[in-house]
Amino acid sequence: MSESVVKITLIASIILMGYNISEFATSFKTVSEKISEFLSLAKENAASDKDLRLTNIVSSCLLSIGYVTLVYFSDIVIWIVALVVLKLFFTLLLSDKLLIQVLREGTLSKKSYLVSKFDALFNAVMGFAFAVILVL
Repeated sequence: MSESVVKITLIASIILMGYNISEFATSFKTVSEKISEFLSLAKENAASDKDLRLTNIVSSCLLSIGYVTLVYFSDIVIWIVALVVLKLFFTLLLSDKLLIQVLREGTLSKKSYLVSKFDALFNAVMGFAFAVILVL
């Protein structure tokens, strides 16, 4: 089982890295446009702030739990798994905080944008590091 889990974890790590590199490379203008589209879709569908936050938290938690489970069963030392849990928990909190800001203010501040950039960079580095660890 371990070899197949390692291969799946390698693929998940590469996807994590690629997604976060694309998030890191996204300009402030593009993010602002996506926020406008998101808010208009939310309004169009009459989604409440609570529903949007719940959806964000549940989907982020499921993806994070899935990734952590893969890392755990890839025979990685437990303290590294704990670091991954902490990093993904921080990302979840940041994501919720940014969503709250967007829902209340209708926009994302430059400071929050930069914080999300650094979070995406760290997640990309984490995905790359696990891909390298798994290959070696």
